[in-house]
Amino acid sequence: MKQRLKVLHLCDSLSVGGAERLILSMVERMDRSRFEFHVCSLKVIRNDFLRPDFERIGVPLYSVNAKRFYDIRTFQNVARYIREHNIDIVHTQLTSADIVGRIVGKMTGRPVISTLQNEPQDYNRERFDRRWLEQLTIQLCKPYLVAVSHRIREMFIQEWQIPADSIAMIYNAVPMEQYLQVPEGTPEREGSVGPIITNIGRLSPQKAQHHLLETARIVLEQRPEVRFMIVGQGRLEGELKAQAQVLGISNKVTFTGPRKDIPDILAQTDIFVLSSLWEGLPLTAIEAMASARAVVLTDVGGNRELVETSSNGLIVPPGDVSALANALLTLVNDAQCRVAFGKAARARVRVDFSIETITRQYEVLYETIAQRQRRPIAELFRS
Repeated sequence: MKQRLKVLHLCDSLSVGGAERLILSMVERMDRSRFEFHVCSLKVIRNDFLRPDFERIGVPLYSVNAKRFYDIRTFQNVARYIREHNIDIVHTQLTSADIVGRIVGKMTGRPVISTLQNEPQDYNRERFDRRWLEQLTIQLCKPYLVAVSHRIREMFIQEWQIPADSIAMIYNAVPMEQYLQVPEGTPEREGSVGPIITNIGRLSPQKAQHHLLETARIVLEQRPEVRFMIVGQGRLEGELKAQAQVLGISNKVTFTGPRKDIPDILAQTDIFVLSSLWEGLPLTAIEAMASARAVVLTDVGGNRELVETSSNGLIVPPGDVSALANALLTLVNDAQCRVAFGKAARARVRVDFSIETITRQYEVLYETIAQRQRRPIAELFRS
């Protein structure tokens, strides 16, 4: 019987972030007769949001319990786990895991894949030592690099001088089934509440919900029946709730906290909006489009690869509150346009951004690397 390839997914935590959800979705669907998966979190695993989901599918979880990623014991513990479990490939996501994984891969002689989940500018916002280590470990450890959109790939080639043949592109993706079941058209709701505009994401400077609240005030001045729903958790929650109070819109903005019933939330949504200042390729936008919802996205990361034309969504400059308000009002004022955008959005994402598509691509990548074929990675997924 052919021995299964053992892949260790190394991440910063098991929180509800996009990278962690992507790992879960891929591991659930990959061929267990060919692959054995382990997940290692640098941070302590307590009652993390995704822990029960990984346990449900029988994936071994290991926590390094690192207080800081540059503690020598962090590297030693990950290296020990790799050796004890005969891991074949290490797959990293996000900065701390990238740095630790690449160095440990060098220590143990294991190949490393790093999925670059954000723009280079995101890494530039990190502390200098982390940004420097991110770039240095790419140069010295020679990981296999995967960007999550064509635009992100080109940014790294141009800004970090990464050779074009050493970085591939595999889109982020989501499980489509539950989102494709969301009915097309205007949601049915009781009462006089107008269109619901929903934002889903971590409450953080990156996601810029403070800009969205300023936008909400402008929209509500013209269409007071509109309601806003902000779904997620994060360190800015208290600050954002206070801002809504100051703006006088707190009775028309609902902060739901973290939720797992996203298809149900999108079923009640008329317009999905992201106000992010930087992104890779946001899973929440793909989920909204698969749910046949009109979307308004900022022009960051790979968002233009989701909204290719003005027929399946609207794109606005990041940080431009006026432009965001105008885009939302355009859709609030035109129900037929919202429905048409939603149908076109669903058609756009249902194939290229399905989890089954990218799962097959990563399976090919794992097996190619395991065969020690150090061929140019960009050749694997030409599109």
